[in-house]
Amino acid sequence: MRIFLVRHGQTAANESGLFYGSTDVPLTPLGVEQSTRVAGLLAQVSFSAALTSQLQRAQHTAQLIVPLAERDPRLNEMDFGRWEMRHFSSIAAEEPDAWQLWVDDWQNATPGDGEAFPRFAERVRAVADELSLRQEPGDMLIVAHQGVLSLLLTRWLGMPTASLWHFPFKQDAYTMVENRDGFMVLRAFNDRSPFRSDE
Repeated sequence: MRIFLVRHGQTAANESGLFYGSTDVPLTPLGVEQSTRVAGLLAQVSFSAALTSQLQRAQHTAQLIVPLAERDPRLNEMDFGRWEMRHFSSIAAEEPDAWQLWVDDWQNATPGDGEAFPRFAERVRAVADELSLRQEPGDMLIVAHQGVLSLLLTRWLGMPTASLWHFPFKQDAYTMVENRDGFMVLRAFNDRSPFRSDE
């Protein structure tokens, strides 16, 4: 099985550099354009399954690529609590102690009384482990968020959780991982070339 990972297109909050994990914001016109471009790159792929988060930015991106996608709440981005829709500079100025705690120990601190990172990582790892056990042939599409996709990838590649920062997913590209009897191989990362079905 080949698994194609796609990050949702641009949103206004994304463009402004705001924390917006659980906030359900739509794509910008550029975000629609980016997602449409990815759909063109994957036009030759016949997806037998597709998964997306429950958030509209991921669902809209998925709809531009495939007719239907199953929604899985475990693929939702991390909830930043009261930090949602705020810029890091205002958080650092208004909540300096909480901000510094998160900067120093982001894997254990809970941002803005939102979702604790260990809980977020646990639900994403559960999806990763389930997919690594699937052996049927075919191609799967997953449309989700930066944090989710990078955690999936680090889990599949057997890397430490902190390695997620090494995988900045672009919003106009696709990544492909091949499941070889549970051994996951990264075949393409942030690819912007048309995928040929015979690859």
